[in-house]
Amino acid sequence: MNNDISRQHSRILIIRLSSIGDILLSTPFIRQIKIKYNNAEIDYVVKKQYADLLRFNPHINSLIEFDNCDSSHTLRKIRGQIWRKRYDYIFDLHNNWRSNYLRFACPAGLQNRIKKDKIRQFYLVCFKKNIYTQIMPIPQRYLMVGKSLGIEDDQLGLDIFWDARLKNDLKIQLRHKQFDLDKESYICIAPGAGFYTKRWPVEYFKQLTATLLQSQRYKLVILGGEGDRYLHIAFPPGERVINLAAELNLLQSAIVLSRAKALIVNDTGMMHMAAAVKIPVLAIFGSTVEEFGFFPYRARSSVVQNEKLYCRPCSHIGRKDCPERHFKCMLELIPQVVLEKLNKLIEREND
Repeated sequence: MNNDISRQHSRILIIRLSSIGDILLSTPFIRQIKIKYNNAEIDYVVKKQYADLLRFNPHINSLIEFDNCDSSHTLRKIRGQIWRKRYDYIFDLHNNWRSNYLRFACPAGLQNRIKKDKIRQFYLVCFKKNIYTQIMPIPQRYLMVGKSLGIEDDQLGLDIFWDARLKNDLKIQLRHKQFDLDKESYICIAPGAGFYTKRWPVEYFKQLTATLLQSQRYKLVILGGEGDRYLHIAFPPGERVINLAAELNLLQSAIVLSRAKALIVNDTGMMHMAAAVKIPVLAIFGSTVEEFGFFPYRARSSVVQNEKLYCRPCSHIGRKDCPERHFKCMLELIPQVVLEKLNKLIEREND
């Protein structure tokens, strides 16, 4: 097949089913594919609950949404769609059993899948032996999936898109909070995380919030997903505290973030969302490390982490408890340390 795709109308499928961070980290790959395959029809397979992250992406022709509630039936249906479409290229950025099932035996001209760093992860997590020869962010690993076809790095960051209607609807929704997106100056705080060892203690977030209210002129907006409803108890609304935890969908959260002066966040998808909307990010890392590829990507960012611990990392994705029972990776990152990093980040932005 002629690889001069500027003269082709190729059919291309990208597979990345989940989750928030991983999907946002795939957006440079989508954009770079479109630059090279400028006449291509690009489809993307994604879990339904994350589809909004790509809903308005101008480089994607159609989303194929995977409903996890009826996994076997939906997988068979999607596989049939892929078979009938006869894609010229399939790029599997997930490489798990579902993505392998979807592309297995499909009549694609070329199939490439990401190679995972399981051996190096295993040595670093289990033996604390670092055999990484370089630190390669996840978007760069995605780029390698298409490198043999001439996909090149455009040196830009992450993407997320929405339309004007969504923003207008959100502004109306926030009126009952006496909160005007276009007029307020605020810092966002996202205390949640899917795993315990990725969560800076809520008590520390509360102490930091109290200090910020005294030392900064900004309002504070609390963000979080459906599992973060408890944050309404930890951070009661006030004149300068706007608690939106579990009240916004993915794109609404992105819109709020896009107007913020900065985000204070754990190692979560919200961190990558802030990078996508191009605001400064202060990220707090506990059990995970930069070698795994998930530090803020090409963002104005600062990372707070405890680099002196023998037991870190204890996982590449996070754990439900601290295996050493001391949780020093987070507990030793006292609020004053985070506050100092935040002040430097904001000062740098104001220079």
